[in-house]
Amino acid sequence: MSAVGAADMQAPLARLLRAPRYEVIPVRGIEDRVAALPRGATVTVTASPSHGFARTLQVSERLVAAGYDVVPHFAARMIGGGAELADAVARLRAVGVSEAFVVGGDAWPPAGDFHDAGQLLAALAALPDRFPRLGVGGYPEGHPVIPDRRLRSALLEKQEYADYVATQICFDAAALRAWIEEMRGLGLHLPVVAGLPGVVDRRRLAEVSLQTGVGASVRYLMKHRGQVARLLRRRCYDPTPLAGAVAALADRRELDIEGVHLFTFNQVEATRDWVDVASA
Repeated sequence: MSAVGAADMQAPLARLLRAPRYEVIPVRGIEDRVAALPRGATVTVTASPSHGFARTLQVSERLVAAGYDVVPHFAARMIGGGAELADAVARLRAVGVSEAFVVGGDAWPPAGDFHDAGQLLAALAALPDRFPRLGVGGYPEGHPVIPDRRLRSALLEKQEYADYVATQICFDAAALRAWIEEMRGLGLHLPVVAGLPGVVDRRRLAEVSLQTGVGASVRYLMKHRGQVARLLRRRCYDPTPLAGAVAALADRRELDIEGVHLFTFNQVEATRDWVDVASA
């Protein structure tokens, strides 16, 4: 790439990576790994059946105390009912959490009354001290078990309660663009946060998936075996080409891409180092 071409890509990439979200899995010691991030960085904390919703709450509280802007994941099928939901929200609001990311979750059977993200969103909206900001998920390359038609209709229904949509991990900028254009045509008006892989070590990715049951992210990778094969040909996945392509899309105002959600698979320091270099 010529110096001019590199400069042309660098400015959009720097804008895209200005304030990334770093997704982490609440394993033991995750606070030490998050410490590689500057205070004030946005950290999203996943919720998985293997750890339980209580772990998500505990880690979220500790990260807030350490100075981070924390966005906990609220997984509908992991929450026992309205009382547990109200207690969790009150607990997090008391320490200053102002945003949550709402998903259906992988737990089955459901722990209580909530069977999908739409039901949980409605319950959250009815709480007197609700979160000021809520995000919901989008699936540019589909879901392993939910039909695309249902995914589209559910997202349009959920936007009544949401402030943005963050996409599932995506390795294809063209697929992301096509999905956003399709959803805009169907009436989606929420801004999009693009879900991209961080600097993922293939061995660490395997370890995390075995230890924690990452859930949808790993199931997605297993479904798209060609992408897995490309990932495994090198020790670490380099997000730069993909992020550069998404940055070019973010310059298209009609797509309304407002930032990135980086799936770190707990390789926080390596992903932060990449962000620092790529956005310089």
